[in-house]
Amino acid sequence: KDLNRKKTSALLSSAATADADASGADGTGKSTNYKKSNSKAPKQFFIEGPPLETKPNYDEIHGPLGPFFDNIFLIVFRSKFAQNVGIDSKLPKNDYQGLMELTSALNARYADKEQVGNVARNVLRSLFPSWLPGAFGVMFAKPFPEFSSRMNAWATWVAGTWLMGECEINDCEVDGGKIGHKQGLLVKRCRFLEECGCASVCVNSCKIPTQKFFNEDMKLPLTMTPDYETGECQFSFGLTPTKKGESEAMDTPCFQRCPSSGTLRQWHSDSDPSGRCHEMGAEE
Repeated sequence: KDLNRKKTSALLSSAATADADASGADGTGKSTNYKKSNSKAPKQFFIEGPPLETKPNYDEIHGPLGPFFDNIFLIVFRSKFAQNVGIDSKLPKNDYQGLMELTSALNARYADKEQVGNVARNVLRSLFPSWLPGAFGVMFAKPFPEFSSRMNAWATWVAGTWLMGECEINDCEVDGGKIGHKQGLLVKRCRFLEECGCASVCVNSCKIPTQKFFNEDMKLPLTMTPDYETGECQFSFGLTPTKKGESEAMDTPCFQRCPSSGTLRQWHSDSDPSGRCHEMGAEE
């Protein structure tokens, strides 16, 4: 138990230090798209991300059910997250930064990013009765794909605004080259992405495991398309992920303000002129 406590303390301390370093890095808030780093490694390019000066006050953004239910969603999600990671932050259960500390600890624990995705996917699974995802696929997703897509876009908006920030239900591309009416959800500036400040964490802790949960567990196609320059993310229910789209998401460079950028930059060299984030993991 003492060893576990020490390990937990070390992971959370590392996460908190990384967050503190990130908050002090490049505070100009001016978007310059891709720009060259001042580090010694050649051909290192980084993405600036959305301007800090226009960062919204996420604590004042609430889902349609209001702050009371948003707090409940956060506490439940944080509890399930902690159970699956095996540790918890010392911050209050309804403190968003406590969730960020857990996310940082999860990514620091596993070098294999597939393991990170598996844990994140298990968090989503643990939010529902074990029988529900499979039953949903049989009873709803397969026989009523359009209705199921609209229902999940709505449910994600209701129960996920606290996690992602302001969202709106929209039309989106779906399988077959069609447009799905109100089957999409546009996250206007993702709080999770902005707070973690890392493209690898976005892809490996959110995008890939969430897509796998819906596509494989719920049997409902879902493609998530993050825009790392604006902070937007498009959820397209009814659209199956493509290899090209997944590759584009994983080929993003590091964020200039990434809390891990100091250690990642040494890995970008002439062999990887794109500046792809080293912690992104191997493509499937």
